[in-house]
Amino acid sequence: MKKRKLILSTTYSLGQISVGLVLHPYQTMQALVREKIFVWMSLLPSLLLMVTTVLWKIMIVPLVRFVFSCSQSVVINCDWLSFVSNVISFYCIYWQLLLFYLLIRFSSAYRKKS
Repeated sequence: MKKRKLILSTTYSLGQISVGLVLHPYQTMQALVREKIFVWMSLLPSLLLMVTTVLWKIMIVPLVRFVFSCSQSVVINCDWLSFVSNVISFYCIYWQLLLFYLLIRFSSAYRKKS
């Protein structure tokens, strides 16, 4: 029972931090650097990019190509697949750069304080 509670508590904490990094990256990174336990969560965009890339290439693209047969008469054609992929990649890379900047900024600020 205690192991189940530990797993649920950890999952809930990771979910809250993930949502915080998406909605309020400044405040969440400040808290992460101050507490130093979940600093590794600053790599969330990179992990998300890797998982999304693998799922995109293995599942989504073949499924869309199969369902819509990539013909020009269909409104959703295969040209949009690369565009959507590039937008997702750009967002994850931009988000990761922002989190690295905040990590360095808050690390140096808290180092000077102590």
